[in-house]
Amino acid sequence: MQSADPKDKLTYKQFREEWLEKNIDSELPPLGKGIQFAAKLVSQWLDVITDDDDFVICDGSGDGGIDIAYLQRADSSSEGKGTETTEGDTWYLVQSKYGTSFTGRDTILQEGHKILRTLEGSSHNLSSVSRHLLEKLNQFRQQASDADRIVLVFATVNPITQQDRKELERIKTNGREDISPKFEVEDISLRTIWEAQDEIEQRKRSVTLHGQFVEQRSGLLVGTVPLTRLFEFLDSYRKKTGNLDQIYERNVRKFLGKRGRINKGIAKTLNENPEKFGLYNNGITIVVSRYEKASGDVYKVDDPYIVNGCQTTKTIWEVLDGKLNAGGTGSDESTDSWIEQVRRGGVVTKIVRDEADLRNITEFTNLQNAVRQQDFTALETRFKDWAKAMKKDYNIFLEIQRGGTESRKAWEKQHPEEEPFDDYVNAFDLIKVYGAGWLGFPGIAFSKNSPFLPGERVYEKMVSRESGEPRFGAQDLYAAYKIKCAADEIGFGRNAKLPSRRLSRFLFYHLLMRMLHNVIQLTPELRQPSAPPSALTDAVIKLTNPESEAQLDVLVESAVQLIDKYLSIGGDSSVDKEDSFIKKHNSDINSFLKADDLGEENHSTLLVQALAIQNAAFGMTHKDSVAQAIL
Repeated sequence: MQSADPKDKLTYKQFREEWLEKNIDSELPPLGKGIQFAAKLVSQWLDVITDDDDFVICDGSGDGGIDIAYLQRADSSSEGKGTETTEGDTWYLVQSKYGTSFTGRDTILQEGHKILRTLEGSSHNLSSVSRHLLEKLNQFRQQASDADRIVLVFATVNPITQQDRKELERIKTNGREDISPKFEVEDISLRTIWEAQDEIEQRKRSVTLHGQFVEQRSGLLVGTVPLTRLFEFLDSYRKKTGNLDQIYERNVRKFLGKRGRINKGIAKTLNENPEKFGLYNNGITIVVSRYEKASGDVYKVDDPYIVNGCQTTKTIWEVLDGKLNAGGTGSDESTDSWIEQVRRGGVVTKIVRDEADLRNITEFTNLQNAVRQQDFTALETRFKDWAKAMKKDYNIFLEIQRGGTESRKAWEKQHPEEEPFDDYVNAFDLIKVYGAGWLGFPGIAFSKNSPFLPGERVYEKMVSRESGEPRFGAQDLYAAYKIKCAADEIGFGRNAKLPSRRLSRFLFYHLLMRMLHNVIQLTPELRQPSAPPSALTDAVIKLTNPESEAQLDVLVESAVQLIDKYLSIGGDSSVDKEDSFIKKHNSDINSFLKADDLGEENHSTLLVQALAIQNAAFGMTHKDSVAQAIL
């Protein structure tokens, strides 16, 4: 939990109560609460927004057992680095239980097989939303590559039991036999979110690891772990926790998927020459609170975290799980030969019993995916500094860990003598606002997360300033926060009053800041060769002062009018007349608004023209008053 003394760390019960109070509308009927619960939990777990057309809510009767479906599309953008992608698309199909828990293995099996029957086409009386979703899923299965997956997710308030997880394995086996070889099953709960916070007390977990190790010094084992034994270790951890990703929570960068040449090479070696894996791979590092030799080559490790080798181990997991857990009672000669090769392969492994030096361990061993120094600085210093400054300067809680807002609010309830924050906002959300508005990447902000991560293109452009420019900091985040508040007040998103505002939040940020940029350019006292991002930040800060709210409102209203007109189908210069909308995006507005070059003339010719007209009209009527407010 952020900003709390270690002795005041929240219990899971306290976190759960605050999360439910904050995210569930008590006025909704039970069905509505269940859908709201599932949507919020899944969006936090996957770090996605629910406004997306790829986020499907199948509420009510006739859902075929699927409450939420989300298509996570492969991020094929190379970001100019010349890398290829072998990451595929993933459909997450969510069955949620709110207010009640699963009542034993029969319930798990019944719910799981209900969804399997739906995917097989055996369910009848499906709703129109569910029928349309099933059509998409059938098409997905027909054209799926080896990299594409379907993941069935059971979402609950509290974790399911270990016995229930064993039943999930049976459902996975059935799904791989009847639906797809890439069918997977996972379970998530509010505890999944709670345990993702680095600083909370974790339940001690002991897992066995088979390998040949030599103790180099007290607290350090170095050796080799067979590939099959490493897979068993990961599988055991996943079954105990229900979430393999928890083992990477202290890795500086989470698993990036099988994206890029390095991960592609790992998969290629595993598939073609697994017996040579140890020769080609730099190895992994596992930090534990305690280790002991149980017997022979068997070690018991407590609270393991993989701090180096995230890409290596997750790729090993996916490749071996896909082949060893695919089901089938027969045999295949090529597969049998491959298994024999795998048994001869190993991974160089270090086990470290020293969390005090976690940062150095992570920094000096994480070289495979070129994790640069700024990545560590960003995660360990920048974000914490920004959070402190947002608190000091604006009394706003900057959430830098998933679930941090709920934890902070629960902590405040436990400490009524402490001054509460005025508001709470997620840091990554603000970075996306900034990227869409200040830097001109609305389509990328809508469709992707990775470019906004430390070390990636948009993030680095954000924190890199020209000589003489002030450093990016809390003031920039606060300006992004104020623009986000303006959008929230208008009501962009799934429940927007007008269709034009349902998917256009990031486009709004972009157009609003382009209009503000134009005001600066037209004002002699403000004019610069090209107004830098810091000038836009200064302007936003001044416009959000109480005495300038009228000028901001005029600017916001002008940007909204432009969006409403452009996204209203049938107009002379509306989006449906754009060549790229028709030819490149097959008249799919969701796809069009996610384009990397959204807002650029080659992609959005009519939008650029409409913006120029709107700027000209605004310049004649309101430019002077807005300029006066930001002078």
